[in-house]
Amino acid sequence: MWETYILLVSIFILPTTLSIVKWLPNRSFNLPVNFLNGKLPCSRQTVVFPENIIESVRLESEISVSEFVLPSEGEITLANGVISFGADPNDSNCTDDGNVYYLDNSVTSWAQPDMWSSTKFNDATPDAERIPCYDDIVEFPQNAQFTIILPDDNQIVKEIRIGKSANITTTDAFSNYVSMQKDQSQQFILNKFQQSGVNVMKTSCKSRSGCPCQKFGINVDCSAKFCPVPTCDNPIQPIGHCCKICGGYITFAVDRSFDMMSFKEFVAKIVHDYGSDNILWHISRLPQVLKREEYTDLVLDNDNDFGADGQVQVVVVDKREYTGDSAQVTNEIQYRIKGLKTAAISGSPLSKSGINGKIAVSMFFTVILVMGAVYVYYYRVPEHWVENLNLNRPRRVISRFQRRTESVVSLTRRDSGTPIGTSINTGFRNPMYDSKRGRVHVVEPVDIVEEE
Repeated sequence: MWETYILLVSIFILPTTLSIVKWLPNRSFNLPVNFLNGKLPCSRQTVVFPENIIESVRLESEISVSEFVLPSEGEITLANGVISFGADPNDSNCTDDGNVYYLDNSVTSWAQPDMWSSTKFNDATPDAERIPCYDDIVEFPQNAQFTIILPDDNQIVKEIRIGKSANITTTDAFSNYVSMQKDQSQQFILNKFQQSGVNVMKTSCKSRSGCPCQKFGINVDCSAKFCPVPTCDNPIQPIGHCCKICGGYITFAVDRSFDMMSFKEFVAKIVHDYGSDNILWHISRLPQVLKREEYTDLVLDNDNDFGADGQVQVVVVDKREYTGDSAQVTNEIQYRIKGLKTAAISGSPLSKSGINGKIAVSMFFTVILVMGAVYVYYYRVPEHWVENLNLNRPRRVISRFQRRTESVVSLTRRDSGTPIGTSINTGFRNPMYDSKRGRVHVVEPVDIVEEE
């Protein structure tokens, strides 16, 4: 009982008390946009880094290159990855050799989800909510060097902190900071409408049915997103996700009477029954979809009551390697939700996929082996043997014998005077006899009559 209570308290209190989202650009080695030719290097190519790297370069997943030319100054982090050096002769997709150049590109976009980090994010959190929400405090590290393109879609945040030099709490203060910025190492670039695109204000959710991360959403920039290969059959792509993932999601319509707090308790109970240590989940209200001219003025409203009609999305994933538990939890949740809903669930893990086909193939070969064993037992292969050759003994030739007790039909030349059945080993057994036995009825004994 107490474990469940603590779980629920952590779910509903921590996200509100830990609403700091830090700008943390992802200088990932696995992003094609970070290379001069726009492609990831292969095993026959040499990766050349700039002489100086400002931000740490993250090496993720499995990497196979010919060699690295490291920078004089900088930091390279190996994050859950494996590096293989030397050309791989089996790499058929690698046809080019030579050098590829990593770019230390510090220009990023506010709308790129991997540029932000927070303790409230988990693997089930959509990329659209990995960008600062209306109740978040945005923090830029001290002495960080960056150039950020501000969003085209108006966004709301509670506060912006830029190191120790600025603590911005109003929209006007942020607009003035952008227009008067003097530090060339820290630059905010106006969006294509020549606006800041970020409104700084304190607002709260007054809707019982919950509030979306942003009132009118954002056009997420997935260009710099690294998507690992899903480890399941039929991967899914929830709303707001850049990549296909393994797990499940459910969307359904709600109105003002919907109780978001009770629904979270309901989901937490199901997850707890299946084992909360193995499951990650995220529940959110989906933003409204309006044209820019429809919300330019409305976005400045401090009343964040979005709770007329809308949709709720539940995303469930496995905490570690995909085993299918998240799919079972998703299925249980959607089964117990009344009314219309849309659900998508991944299939079996790739490590177990096709197991029925593998069993069928194994059974096929097993049957073949059993039938072969039965055949060998009842129709044993004739033995071959050769007597010791002795020139002083009568000439003998290789004979074939079969251990069956049935009569033996031997063939001799028509002009041979040797009667059938004599002991001279000049006869032979027809090797096709057994194979034709079922089609030819042999009457024994057999008499061979010479034609005139």
